[in-house]
Amino acid sequence: MRARDTLDRIHAFRAALQNAAAELRVPSAHGEGLFSPSVREVYDMNYLRVEQPAPAEDLIAEAEALMGDYFHRRVVVERGDAGTAAGFRAQGWTVTPHLIMAHTREPDRRVETSMVREAEFGALVAARREVTVGEPWGDDEISSLLDEAKQLIMRAVPTRFFAATIDGEVAAYCEVRSRGGVAQIEDVNTLERFRGRSLGRAVVQHAVDTASSSHDVVYLEALAEDWPRELYGKLGFDVVGERHFNTRFPSPLTRLRVRTPRLELRLGTDAELRALGRVAVAGIHDPEVMPFEFPWTDDVTEESVLAFHRGRLASFTPEEWSLDLVVFHRGRPIGIQSLGAEQFAERRIVRTGSWLGRASQGRGFGTEMRAAVLELAFNGLGAEVACSGAIAGNPQSLGVSRKLGYEVVGSHTVAPRGTPLEHTDIELRREHFRSPVPVEIVALEPLLPLFGAA
Repeated sequence: MRARDTLDRIHAFRAALQNAAAELRVPSAHGEGLFSPSVREVYDMNYLRVEQPAPAEDLIAEAEALMGDYFHRRVVVERGDAGTAAGFRAQGWTVTPHLIMAHTREPDRRVETSMVREAEFGALVAARREVTVGEPWGDDEISSLLDEAKQLIMRAVPTRFFAATIDGEVAAYCEVRSRGGVAQIEDVNTLERFRGRSLGRAVVQHAVDTASSSHDVVYLEALAEDWPRELYGKLGFDVVGERHFNTRFPSPLTRLRVRTPRLELRLGTDAELRALGRVAVAGIHDPEVMPFEFPWTDDVTEESVLAFHRGRLASFTPEEWSLDLVVFHRGRPIGIQSLGAEQFAERRIVRTGSWLGRASQGRGFGTEMRAAVLELAFNGLGAEVACSGAIAGNPQSLGVSRKLGYEVVGSHTVAPRGTPLEHTDIELRREHFRSPVPVEIVALEPLLPLFGAA
């Protein structure tokens, strides 16, 4: 079979798989958005697919329009070219070439494969978790998400799993997806503690032998700049095409979650920040009273809220940071709880600020969300003192502070609308804090250096 025909069949196979696995498909000018909101953090399941190269700026604009509900942006160009890739790189995106390699010949040598057997997916879950958490970006939550994403693939196309076992343990594994005479070998992994025993070669060789008996096209993909491509070449695979994964990765801070019985605090996507902007526009306080040192609510818009949060995240450094967490109740944004610091590594002092939409006030959310970030500050980051305050005419904020044990330490004068007002300064020391609600903090440990708290 000619290489061009082989590549066309591979593209058709992959497109059918992608279409079947997606929970949502959205047409666009140059391609189609393929999304699985149930695993929105899995980049490989949420992206804009483009069959042919196009100007990078056009594709970026389409991704922005389609992916406001996601932290990341990804455009997969199925037939990648250097010009489009250069355009993405110029915009600060990461371009990852994937080589499409078809099996065309015998391997340079054959190895023993008696330790390789077909396995059920459930038998691989523990090994998959070990591989995932061993990555710099991996944790239990990501491992679970990847398992859920794999279930979507398994429902979309017949999938078989093969594992090499050593002393009863899964040491290496891969999968074979198949349809219409085409088989794809995917997700080849060897657990780190079993490497150096040719187990990766063994599972791929066994998968090739099994797939070749009933498929006339067998292929896999390899990162262009990673060593497995050399192994696959030795196993009889040749490059027949190239795909480009163009990605704008989100801030690692988007992984952080702080949860209380009723609330979740985290960074917001663009779509969520616009929804938050609508909450602010609907009203936070009596228009006759300004409870903030800077009168930002006088001319607030959806776009101003979005721009503010983008700017804060872009300027986040260990020396000076502000973590502006969106407060979600039943999945909807209701306000903001911020935590900030300067020279935190040396001073161990944080400041807090917050607001709630008027519809969510008077329900105890203010106390709950402040307790959440104080737990993050004191027991998560190791802060010693938390500072806050309130302008005259904002008794609700001071009421929350009193409940949590703050003490008045002074005052100063502010004039948000030109009229001098007293600002009461308060602080809470670590040893005096007791959270009135249970607080769960997720994915903080790898982020500690970003706060100057490592």
